[in-house]
Amino acid sequence: MSDPYGQAIVKHGLEDVQPRYRQFLLELKAKDSKAYEGAVARYKTHVEGSDPNSVLDAWVGYGAWLAAELAPGELVTIDRKGRSRRVEGTKPLGALLIQIPDDNRERALPVTIPIKASTAQQETVALLCR
Repeated sequence: MSDPYGQAIVKHGLEDVQPRYRQFLLELKAKDSKAYEGAVARYKTHVEGSDPNSVLDAWVGYGAWLAAELAPGELVTIDRKGRSRRVEGTKPLGALLIQIPDDNRERALPVTIPIKASTAQQETVALLCR
């Protein structure tokens, strides 16, 4: 991959986030058309307008925002042993990030998934996000 986004995904060992975020957008559109319009506007200002050197930060920040719009709650990172820690501020690149909804009847939303996720991380995604 030669584009800055593709290079950043490879460098940080993450799955491509764009298809997942497109799905988040579709879910948001079905749930709340005004929020969807806001999400499109946010994409144009925060992702399209981002510096090529920080494009992955922009994408991950946008994905975390989308996930919070769909499932208000908290963003956590899951380490390789399956332990969670709340994320505040800058989103760690290369980590498993999951939005845990306040409503325990809703599924959690994966924001980023490492390509080489540990067994504990894979099981966490399978249990909480599917």
